[in-house]
Amino acid sequence: MIIDCDTHFMPRDAFDRVPGALNALRPHLKFDDKGEYTGLDFPGQPAKVPGSTPLSAPGTGSNYLGMCDMEARIKDYADLGIERTCVLAQFSGWWSYLIEPALATAMAHSWNLSVLDLQKKYPRHVSGIALIALQDPDAAIKEMAWARDNGFTGVAIDKVFPVKTHAYSEALGSQRQLWPFFKAAADLDMPVYLHAVQHGHRASNNVWFQKDGLDFFTPNEGHMSLVSLFTSGLLDENPGLKFVYTEAGTSFIKPLVERLDATFGTAIVDYDNEDATPFFRGRGSKHGDQNLQRAKALEPLEIYLEKNKKPASHYFKNNFFFTIETEEPELADSLEYLGADRFLFATDYPHDDPGGAMKFRDTKLLEKNARIKEADKERLRSENAREFLRLG
Repeated sequence: MIIDCDTHFMPRDAFDRVPGALNALRPHLKFDDKGEYTGLDFPGQPAKVPGSTPLSAPGTGSNYLGMCDMEARIKDYADLGIERTCVLAQFSGWWSYLIEPALATAMAHSWNLSVLDLQKKYPRHVSGIALIALQDPDAAIKEMAWARDNGFTGVAIDKVFPVKTHAYSEALGSQRQLWPFFKAAADLDMPVYLHAVQHGHRASNNVWFQKDGLDFFTPNEGHMSLVSLFTSGLLDENPGLKFVYTEAGTSFIKPLVERLDATFGTAIVDYDNEDATPFFRGRGSKHGDQNLQRAKALEPLEIYLEKNKKPASHYFKNNFFFTIETEEPELADSLEYLGADRFLFATDYPHDDPGGAMKFRDTKLLEKNARIKEADKERLRSENAREFLRLG
């Protein structure tokens, strides 16, 4: 058995249950005469923030009928041996935390009701990952509890947190207003999927750095937001919280964790320098002028410094799970480094990829990978997901 832990779906009736006056503001889907999803009209869509680079609907993979037709998806999966699909929303062109809170909450619930229908109709094939509108944390907690009670196996949120005032997103861990939601996720034992949303707001907005190829040096916004979940102290307050980090491969994990482990836990140097900037952070295995890495802090030291009580590797090995890219050469190394129980099989169906049809090769690539133990392959195919998603 293979469980596909990251796929996307747009139910034809996704927003038909938006109630009352909000119904006039909801997205309206468009389809061509072949039944393919081609776009949408969204009267309630928030205004584009200058400098952001959103992608329009319908997004990649819409040429596959399985984007909106579960019967077509099941047929595509039949030859691959994939028996169950974890269904997330198709995020391109409409979803954002900038949508007015009441409308976003209603849209999320309508989408979830459509997926609930799919779970009931295809109980062996569909595991819903509920859409959550973090604009209203209290409503988000209620929606997550409803999803848990109705058999959903996780909730999906954006990897970053966009704001209306500029094109730069902020890191999730820094949003203290969201901490009650994360606590509730831990209390409910609901895994939280971190997935990129194509609204074009980035923590380090690459559009400003693309001239002359400078975006090559900009930090990965998803990595920054991921790390914020423990540097903020969130995971020390909620040690049972589980995150699934999606569609980022695994090659970044070992070098990032080793760098963070080497950095955290060393002494902080706090001093005034000649230009009277009050706070600096010194990092290094030794303390000497040649070894100090100095960075001006714009915030007071107690705000500036990370809050995590344990090394980064602890959180990566206890709170984070990662969906895999089977074609990635470093996959076996990542399994050895973190342990095979931290990874989940995923095709990202029906999205396109650099190989075009890679999603139809993923099962074979995993099967033929001689560097991965057979027992670990079984963990990746289904055992981790069954334990993690409470599938029995």
